Amino acid sequence: MSEIPADLLTVAEASGYRRTSYHREVLEFLARLASRTPHVRVASMGASGLGQDLAYVVVSRRGIFTPEAARASGLPVVLIVGNIHAGEVEGKEACCMLARDATVGARAALTDGCVLLLLPDYNPDGNDRIDKANRALDLEKLEGQVGPEGGVGTRYTGAGWNLNRDYTKHDAVESRCLSGLLAAWRPHVVVDCHTTDGSIHGYELTYDTARNLASCPPGPAVFARDVLLPEVTRGLFARTGFRTWFYGNFRDNLAPERGWESYPPLARYGSHFRGLLGGVDILLEAYSYVDFRTRCDVTYGILVELVERVVARGPEIVAMVARAAADTVARGAAPAPGDLVGIDYGVPTRDAEGRLRFRHPGAPLFDHDVEAWDLDSQRARRIPGRERRTYRSTFHGRYEPTVSVQRPWGYVVPAARASAIEKVRSHRLAHHVVAAPVTAVVEAYRVVGREPTESPDVGDRPRTETVFTVRAGRVTAVLQPGDVVVPTAQPWGNLAVYLLEPHSDDGLARWGHFDDVAPGETFPVVRLLADPGPLPVA
Repeated sequence: MSEIPADLLTVAEASGYRRTSYHREVLEFLARLASRTPHVRVASMGASGLGQDLAYVVVSRRGIFTPEAARASGLPVVLIVGNIHAGEVEGKEACCMLARDATVGARAALTDGCVLLLLPDYNPDGNDRIDKANRALDLEKLEGQVGPEGGVGTRYTGAGWNLNRDYTKHDAVESRCLSGLLAAWRPHVVVDCHTTDGSIHGYELTYDTARNLASCPPGPAVFARDVLLPEVTRGLFARTGFRTWFYGNFRDNLAPERGWESYPPLARYGSHFRGLLGGVDILLEAYSYVDFRTRCDVTYGILVELVERVVARGPEIVAMVARAAADTVARGAAPAPGDLVGIDYGVPTRDAEGRLRFRHPGAPLFDHDVEAWDLDSQRARRIPGRERRTYRSTFHGRYEPTVSVQRPWGYVVPAARASAIEKVRSHRLAHHVVAAPVTAVVEAYRVVGREPTESPDVGDRPRTETVFTVRAGRVTAVLQPGDVVVPTAQPWGNLAVYLLEPHSDDGLARWGHFDDVAPGETFPVVRLLADPGPLPVA
């Protein structure tokens, strides 16, 4: 620590890990760092809901500071996002530490083999609402965290949105800005930093990747789960002694052998959304019951380990992500029978009042020894516990869709559906505007049912989702001038399917863009099953 200039210490480091940074302090730190080294460029992906700069840094020892130069280099592009939930600040501090150490510090060779993008403070408006009461520790309820004593920000943005439930619906301006960054840079690997409470276990950090495999381009998500993350676990433990494993919770805290389960595979969550895009995605969850310094240290440590592993496998990862994109384009250009895309993972049920609800039960993935504490410590809610134990348990981390659809050639969104078209554009999906009437055979959906369901934890206000039940049939339709055609022959074609199917569990219909469509009516968005031939486009 003494070798680091005082003005390049992060707020966490300089305070002895008693406090975290305000957004202005993050910006000041990045500006100071950029003034010291030519290997850092500070850029912006836009402004937050309250007008704060959504700054990110490009770190490259080879002078690669644009998306075009990054693509020409053939190097893997790694994006690390911190502070999506602004009470979970370890990623923010670790991103600043990494930017410094990868340029003027001990890890200056880290970016010889990659282009590193760091977005330390994705939620600056929530970040600046620092209060000691936020995420206060309550082990009886298995909630909250240990420190920092100066407090942290809020889970939601200044406008009240939960950014990690907003990846498909795009209510928050920050989400739309991030989509622009993803579209411009097309990172091969994205790492999203969080902090979690929940079960009492024995890991300093847990991690995950996309689990909606039936919806994703093949390859990257399985590689992250089966190859990259196990390598990182072994390497990090050998280097630091930190224990890591897959994110989740015990099904029964007092009977750990009954199973370990993860969270729903809905695309509103970042990891599952980015799985649709065909890259390698990593979710990090520092453990909130260890102290703040340990959380920063383990987050920093695993970021270093991840980047080093990505660099070591750089050509393999770049080629794998390119294959996934090419495969998605080819599938969309010539849809084949039996090429299904999962669009709903929920099991419908009814609560005591008869209201529609959904469960997302995980199926067994594999058995594993899970580290935790002795049962007396579990009962006493004591961290650290008296004695470390391992419990043989089943990881319920496999999810199968309850609804899948045949991949179409494309979708037609009527010109009158302005809000849906705006979302197509905000997601940076390739699309064409029809310039003259065109007759085509399409598959259209008849709405046979529509019902609301609750939408938990999307922000600081209640939100209702709309669940459509539909029946498909082929009809002849006339595409009108102004209608928007969204082909699936694009690298993010799986996202187009997920957004535009009316019965998707995270599509535009689910988020209220078609609430005026009643049972018995035809759903406005139709499917082009095959290439309609040349389209007159504006």
